[in-house]
Amino acid sequence: MSNTKKFSSCIIGVGDAGSRITIDLINKVNSDYLLLTNSSLKSKNLDRVLHLGIGNIINPSPEVMRKSFLQISNDIYGKVCEYQSIVLIGNLASRFGSAILPMLAQMIRKKTKIQIVCLVILPFSFEKEKLFRCGVSLSLLSKYIENIVLIDNDAVIRNHLDLPLEEHFTITNRAISDIVRESMNKTFPVKFNLVSTSRIDTPNLKDAFIDAISALADKISLSEIQKYSLYLFQSTENVSVVKNLVDSSNNLLPAAEQDLHLVLNSNGQTRCHVLATTDHNIVSLYDPLNSLIPIDNVLDFEPEIAMNDGLKLDHIRNLESSLPA
Repeated sequence: MSNTKKFSSCIIGVGDAGSRITIDLINKVNSDYLLLTNSSLKSKNLDRVLHLGIGNIINPSPEVMRKSFLQISNDIYGKVCEYQSIVLIGNLASRFGSAILPMLAQMIRKKTKIQIVCLVILPFSFEKEKLFRCGVSLSLLSKYIENIVLIDNDAVIRNHLDLPLEEHFTITNRAISDIVRESMNKTFPVKFNLVSTSRIDTPNLKDAFIDAISALADKISLSEIQKYSLYLFQSTENVSVVKNLVDSSNNLLPAAEQDLHLVLNSNGQTRCHVLATTDHNIVSLYDPLNSLIPIDNVLDFEPEIAMNDGLKLDHIRNLESSLPA
């Protein structure tokens, strides 16, 4: 029996990070799921995992990954075409995520009228070789998806350069998981949004709020924010503290529309997420050539161009035939 008869939505985890977040969400939301990966990821339901076959290539290039995606694109489409909404989760800092997410979004958008929301992780600013690739992918995603939520690695470590990498990844994954879970119960953010969050060991809600707001201010001018969502996780904090934080956010962003989410956190962790609606100018931070390349030119990304196996260069002579026996 098709899973689409049970669920109206599907969460698609792309790559290792997207798959881990999706697995964490499976038993917390009323949604089906699909994992798209090139690793040996395990799942209780093998029918919900699709592996991109890359053979024995140890370090596959983005082009190889895109070609592998095209080979199983019909299988992917067959599993998602009947849903009413799809949530894409992935990491644009990874080679797999930056290669596959735009192609997946393009396929769904061109072949269906399904509502799509995409949540992605952006690379650290010191990962220079990943910034341009991320920017290109982000620009392409913006063509196919209107509702995009970004979490910036730099926004997490702004005040915590001593943060261990494992804890950092836990923070970013947790923030995306929290936002998806809350949005499934209510409604997803619309348009283009940037997320900032607090670290794991924040002692109280006030410190978590300061942590998240300061990280956000490092990326966006608070005076330019027109709408934001405030997520406060704490089950034991006094009502007066929550009220003071809400009032403080109103003072810091007086012109912005506020959407408040008070979450009774069952595991006792205190945390705060701030999700601010912004514009596509943030893409230029990752793709500095985005505003310089003429619109009628294309980069080596479009699968129709980059992977045309039918292209034959007949005018190039066979060099091997001229070699002596």
